[in-house]
Amino acid sequence: MLSLIVYYIAHNPDVKRKMLKEIDSIFQGDKMRPITKDDFYNLGYCEAIVKEVARIHPVVHLLSRCFDKPSKIAKYHWPADTVFLVNLKAIHNNDDDWEEPNKFNPDRWMDENFEPKKNSFFMFGGGLRLCPGRKLATIGLVCLMALLFRKYEIDLADMNAPIKTTSGRVMILSVDLLVEIRLRN
Repeated sequence: MLSLIVYYIAHNPDVKRKMLKEIDSIFQGDKMRPITKDDFYNLGYCEAIVKEVARIHPVVHLLSRCFDKPSKIAKYHWPADTVFLVNLKAIHNNDDDWEEPNKFNPDRWMDENFEPKKNSFFMFGGGLRLCPGRKLATIGLVCLMALLFRKYEIDLADMNAPIKTTSGRVMILSVDLLVEIRLRN
């Protein structure tokens, strides 16, 4: 996920500028102090970036569900032990649920009244199987972004190179993302 975040930030200079402004306003040039709970709650744009990366390029691209007994859904009768695979990328990029679904736009998450349409965003699964570690994962990603970007300038080595990923049964992994890292002034 961090590789995807770096990739999308590098390809969107306005997003990077807003993120750095938020980070700099919170840490006031202090590149060493620990991040506090209040800092995390003030890193709303960083969290919006995390959500938007997860929406546009989900790391977990398939969810599976299995009926344990025969069921009827949408006029179809499904036998027990039917396995369904849910394509999250298709859901997260659906024209009916998202305005400009193929555009990377963290600002969509910044409107305090914004809520994704029901069943249109599954960053951490959904329903009874919602990931119990979702808050911890989000806190970890947002804080890692703040720690890295407040101290370092991170750019792609080749802006024209596509992100290289490999797909496992459930997850998409970044396999090769070359970056240039230098201290920020």
